[in-house]
Amino acid sequence: MQIGVVGSWEDELAPEIYQTAEVAGKLIAGRGDVLFTGGSTGVMAAAMKGARQAGGLTVGLIPAESKAAYAHLGRYIDIHIMTGLGELGKMAPLIHSVDGIIAIAGGAGTLVEIAMAYISKKPVIMVPAAGHTTASISHMLADGYLDYRRIQPIHIAADADAAVQMLYSQLK
Repeated sequence: MQIGVVGSWEDELAPEIYQTAEVAGKLIAGRGDVLFTGGSTGVMAAAMKGARQAGGLTVGLIPAESKAAYAHLGRYIDIHIMTGLGELGKMAPLIHSVDGIIAIAGGAGTLVEIAMAYISKKPVIMVPAAGHTTASISHMLADGYLDYRRIQPIHIAADADAAVQMLYSQLK
């Protein structure tokens, strides 16, 4: 399977956010699956680091046309897909390439990725972090759904282990 991890690209996040992402990457790779991210720093780099440590394959969808043109290029990417589509444009190929996503912390971009996955009927598991999009969304979910259409439940996990277990239970 192809699993996405989305979240904050900042370099100065709380240590537990990086740890959560790294563990998620390790667990996904440990199942033999491919990890997809937006190819940036922060949560994405931590998840790819974890996947690499577990011998997994990582794919980064980069918004620029070249590695040199992207200031936030993450480390630990095995396959770079240079979309040239910008930050918003890279999100559609990312979400359409994965079977489900785990969202950790995050900002406005993560909000868009969660909404795209929801509309695309892909499983979404969030690990909320105070002050980030995942925490804000978790407070507004009505019976586990993002809106009145009830397209796909969005699940909340306390940590990476629970997030990965929840995601794979949705993918059966």
